[in-house]
Amino acid sequence: MQFKVPQNIDMQDRIIGPLTLSQFFYLLFGGLIIYILFSKLVLSGFSFLFWILAIPIGVFSFCMAFIKIQDRPFPVFFMAMVRYMSQPRARVWQHYTPAQQSQPLKQTKKAEQQPKKTLDPIRVNELASVLDNPETKQ
Repeated sequence: MQFKVPQNIDMQDRIIGPLTLSQFFYLLFGGLIIYILFSKLVLSGFSFLFWILAIPIGVFSFCMAFIKIQDRPFPVFFMAMVRYMSQPRARVWQHYTPAQQSQPLKQTKKAEQQPKKTLDPIRVNELASVLDNPETKQ
């Protein structure tokens, strides 16, 4: 019996026309914010301020919905950019004095100076006989 195996399982489903659900919500919220700005600013006489705010909001919502940077969705890129900008980029180098650097070397030398254990053939035969004969108990 043959079955069809889905090929594009990593693609999101197209819900509303050619848009996925996340694209639709990005455009919906961007349009909603622009509509609220329009109703508050243009009707009050501040149309210049409306255009200053509406154009970046519209471009940002369009980018969130449609733009991909290096085959990654823009929201992933944007969150990586926010994380990069919020974390410190300066690394602090901790300078060690030569006395502090030689301490780990001394510890490794002590570990090397321990005598190596050798196998005693008599002890090995005793252990083998105990393991082979479970009735013998020590």
